[in-house]
Amino acid sequence: MKRVFPNQRTLLIFTGGPGTGKSGTARRFLEYLGNDDIVKISYDEIKEKNWDIFGFDNEKQKDRLNWWCLEEFYLTIQKRMWENKTILIEYPFYQRHKPKLEELIQESGYDAVTVYLYTDPETVYRRGAKRDEEGDRHPGHLLTSYHKETYRSEMLHSISRIAPTFEEFTASISHKEYNINLGLDIPVDVTDFSTVSYEDIYQKILAYESKA
Repeated sequence: MKRVFPNQRTLLIFTGGPGTGKSGTARRFLEYLGNDDIVKISYDEIKEKNWDIFGFDNEKQKDRLNWWCLEEFYLTIQKRMWENKTILIEYPFYQRHKPKLEELIQESGYDAVTVYLYTDPETVYRRGAKRDEEGDRHPGHLLTSYHKETYRSEMLHSISRIAPTFEEFTASISHKEYNINLGLDIPVDVTDFSTVSYEDIYQKILAYESKA
């Protein structure tokens, strides 16, 4: 069954702190919708592509490359808006990203829906540590020096690895407000992924856009 929105020109924003399962939850929501016309744009995927192409030798180079990737991310959203596509984006967006996203929404006349994923700090820290240990992520997320041509898996255990303690992790996110609250705001508790109702998310969007 293909599910659509009253307004095709909708920007779905999946946000939440690190370890809240944004990629998986967004993927399962798209599977629930069964709508191949929806365009998914991932800032992480753009970063990973460019890390493989250009690489980086230190944290300063990585930060600069990530800034370029963010610009590519925004330009990709804008291009898809020009094509009148329904768009889904996912990332731990916070105050830093809100003004530019707000600008894109206002200029395009798109409806915005913020799906804010949340749980307790202990859960997200544990999930993040498990994900890093299992090696499911691109190594560029964990290293301050990376080149695809010379990368070896044992480098993840080197001094270049970023592995914060729980205290360091909570301190790094304490000042960030991940619910950027653009358009319709839908908070979703992801402490137990099996309780997430994609039908409920969809119905809230339908009700919101039907009133517009």
